[in-house]
Amino acid sequence: MTKSLSVTSLAAGQVVLAGSNYRSQPTCCDQNHFLGFKYNDTWFSTLKHLKEFLGSNSLKELETEAQLRDNGSITAEFRNVEEDYLWGAYLWMGSFKVGTSADRLVLQVV
Repeated sequence: MTKSLSVTSLAAGQVVLAGSNYRSQPTCCDQNHFLGFKYNDTWFSTLKHLKEFLGSNSLKELETEAQLRDNGSITAEFRNVEEDYLWGAYLWMGSFKVGTSADRLVLQVV
């Protein structure tokens, strides 16, 4: 049995299982290297560092602060281990989403 992982505990370099929650059904998961959080072109190794940079305490505050500054985007960036491609989950409406259907990011411990 795999254990769920919170986006707040991610750290750059960590290998995780990542996928999405499509219509309340988890579609998980491929092995991915977590590369870090990105705000526009600036990288952060943890969500804590990004929150400190923008002066925010929650994901919703983080999203609001980024929009107030210059409508910047915040993403959690990954590299798929098996197929070697880059992808990102974007912060929207207080949580990290995947794809055009805005499915919630799902993480599990490897």
